[in-house]
Amino acid sequence: MKEPAPAAPARRVLCAGCARPTSVCVCAFVTSIQTKTRVLILQHPRERHVPINTVRLARLCLPDATIRQGVELDGDPVVADVLAGQGGWPTPYVLYPGADAMDLAVERPPGPITLIVLDGTWWQANKLLRRNPGIAALPQLRLAPAAPSRYRIRKEPHEHCVATIEALALALRALDGGAGDADAEARYAALLAPFDAMVEHQLSFARAVGDARHLRAAVARGPRSPRRAQIPALDELRAAAGDLVCVHGEANAWSVRVADRPAPEIVHWVAWRVSTGETFRAVIAPRVRLAPGTPVQIGLSREALAAGESWESFLARWNAFVRPSDALCSWGHFPTATLASGGVSLPVRRFDARVAASGFLGTRVGTAEDCALRLDALAPAEPGESAWSAEAGRAGRRMAALARVVTGLLRSGSGGA
Repeated sequence: MKEPAPAAPARRVLCAGCARPTSVCVCAFVTSIQTKTRVLILQHPRERHVPINTVRLARLCLPDATIRQGVELDGDPVVADVLAGQGGWPTPYVLYPGADAMDLAVERPPGPITLIVLDGTWWQANKLLRRNPGIAALPQLRLAPAAPSRYRIRKEPHEHCVATIEALALALRALDGGAGDADAEARYAALLAPFDAMVEHQLSFARAVGDARHLRAAVARGPRSPRRAQIPALDELRAAAGDLVCVHGEANAWSVRVADRPAPEIVHWVAWRVSTGETFRAVIAPRVRLAPGTPVQIGLSREALAAGESWESFLARWNAFVRPSDALCSWGHFPTATLASGGVSLPVRRFDARVAASGFLGTRVGTAEDCALRLDALAPAEPGESAWSAEAGRAGRRMAALARVVTGLLRSGSGGA
């Protein structure tokens, strides 16, 4: 007799208020707070569905706060009213630690104001400013947190970085109360109560993952292979500093769903010799049919790609630039592996900056752009790095990020950040 199919696991029931599973609902910790300051939160779309995003909690505590989601928001009707001073919105300020930002620990703008808060990772917040010149042109406010973030379930990239709800509590306490205002202290401490409860719930779960179910899974999986040594990779990168050439390539690559897809081919190749600042740039005309998504993905038009130089011209120029003693450094192995698969002879020494950066920071590093922001204080811009800001397409942005990461790793000491 055929065994009945196992029942599908029941989906967790979510609270309609905090959107947390009902077993870890934090609504009991929510206190509604009225503020003198108008709050406008601009949320990067990727943060919307992050389960531990704190804007949802902030919205419960601040019923008058407004949230707008998107990347290009200058044209959003609410944001447009704020920028124009219409619809009853007072003078807007952006909470962002720019070079000319007003330090709320020292002074406060004449109020009331509209406080614009950018919600997302450090890289996403920077992107929101880059893509919205109207917002970027507003005066800025910055915080100097007296203590590290209480967001212990996430690692912040810089000491001054805190969760969005923490930033709101600190800024509103300064704007609506000021130093020595005990009522403001208590009022905005309440804003963090559901946040603290959420963090504790997550930490309790993390401590409980050694239960029988997880142990059985670990036994079934067997012993893990030793983690790749990453600090030696960083030491080797530093030892090769005089021969380093940072490289990045963008490919004409078809979707894996296309049965007769051709192999990926490099169509945009850039390089930077760290010791001298020499650069190499090449847009190469595709040798196979162009994938429909390639122009959008790599940021070069069909016309620009079609007008690129021939493969033979690229090879001649590249072979004149690269030296057998060079050590190529890329973010991941895809660029160099793809170029080598096209029959190009590359130097034997190659480094993955992602591995070296992970060893230095002691954590996963995400994209080159994310890592560059973490290392920004260690890698101030240099002429060779800033040269990539004018490079067309995605290759310029990624090469600029790779250059900042490598420069930061070379200038830093041997300890972690």
